Amino acid sequence: MILVNELTDLKCHKQEILQSMLIMLAPYAPHIAEELWHALGNTTSVIDATYPKLEEKYLVETSKEYPVSINGKMRTTMVIALTAEQAEVEQLVLGNEVVQKWVEGKTPKNHHLHQK
Repeated sequence: MILVNELTDLKCHKQEILQSMLIMLAPYAPHIAEELWHALGNTTSVIDATYPKLEEKYLVETSKEYPVSINGKMRTTMVIALTAEQAEVEQLVLGNEVVQKWVEGKTPKNHHLHQK
């Protein structure tokens, strides 16, 4: 579902990508995958198609969405590079428009960076 949502957001209509998605979907939802496979113009069965090759470079995350809490309540989220150093993250968070609204120009007395 995440893939479908991402492809929808990107307005992706590339047959090569959609076909690969249907091949991977076929073991879980064979009937709908087969129908959609033929809707893309294929005349063979999706079950006979070659499974897509794994390309690990596409599985490497470069950023993550972090929640930002102020006074114990989540106020916003920010996407931050996984390579960012703590000082850089603090600068990004303190410069965020939502965070600035909540701290009202004051310097936070106690700020913690919790990364997993």
